[in-house]
Amino acid sequence: MQDSPVKDADVLKKYRLAGYVFLGLNLVYFGLVYAFLPPFHIDLSTAASVGALVVMVLVLAWYLRKGARKLAIVLAVIYAGRILLSSYTMATGEAFAAVPFVLPCLVLTFYFLARAAWDWA
Repeated sequence: MQDSPVKDADVLKKYRLAGYVFLGLNLVYFGLVYAFLPPFHIDLSTAASVGALVVMVLVLAWYLRKGARKLAIVLAVIYAGRILLSSYTMATGEAFAAVPFVLPCLVLTFYFLARAAWDWA
């Protein structure tokens, strides 16, 4: 069964906003994580991996903008799990140094995805 785009104009605005927020906050997330990584030599495989991640985020954001409800639900569930796991690692003291800084990105992305997927206010 194919995921049909949303027809209602008000709900479609939420999906467009979710797509832009997903793209923007993921780019901020990548930047923050890169800033906390120790210096390393960037070779072709590392650059290809980062490029593939950016392309994947662009493609997912494009589908979100089109009103893909199932994609928004799947991503919202994934982000909810990431928030729980990040919170758990912070509480136990095992978190990566960037986690306190990227957790707000995860929470905001989850909110905008869930807002579009489940038509929150």
